[in-house]
Amino acid sequence: MFETGSTELNFANCRKDSDGSGYASGIISFTTRHGDALKVIKKFMDTSSYNGEFDDYVDTLEEYADSGSRSTENLDGYCDVWNAAADNIDFWLAQSSIVYDKYNVPSQEYVNEIGIKFSVTRAVLYDTAIVGGLGSSNSTLGGIFKATNNAFESDVTGKSGNSVTINDKYQVDEAVWLQKFLEIREKNSSAGHKNIEAYRSIITHKDFNWSNSVTVTDSDGDDMDIKCRFA
Repeated sequence: MFETGSTELNFANCRKDSDGSGYASGIISFTTRHGDALKVIKKFMDTSSYNGEFDDYVDTLEEYADSGSRSTENLDGYCDVWNAAADNIDFWLAQSSIVYDKYNVPSQEYVNEIGIKFSVTRAVLYDTAIVGGLGSSNSTLGGIFKATNNAFESDVTGKSGNSVTINDKYQVDEAVWLQKFLEIREKNSSAGHKNIEAYRSIITHKDFNWSNSVTVTDSDGDDMDIKCRFA
């Protein structure tokens, strides 16, 4: 939703990235600069329904992924090809698979490490992985997680109803911990600030756990009610 402004999964989404990461496309705006768009394409290339749609772009995409290039040169028509490929269910599955394997599973490994219980905290970890990556530098999920834990040197109480265990010794209210996490993320990263404000709004309304729906602020600053289709 934060990437495309819609609660619908937009597999055909493709545009020049506003943060300067080349083209951003698909359900979480896979970028040509960081190589995740290339991972989706290669996953699609391994399917029986692939018909050579992206063959002309692979060499350039590999070059840009390896160098971290912001360029879109030699990618003329890329978005047209991406849009057309989005009619293919295998292309949907390729995108979903990369999201799950690269972002969802690794981001949730932090949950048990400190005893996270809330849906909103899980969502923030996932969103941070997508926006900043999973590494250990100060703007990535790993770096922000570590910096947040290191910010606490004593127990901190609160009213959220759950405490997380920091460095195996401090009990910190989960909402307090999450607010600190968002504060450090905002300080260390130039991207995803609208996302942060949306999560702060959820915390303010004490909507920590989600079952059928949750109200968030979208990328245009408007309230949006998201409902689970399978509830």
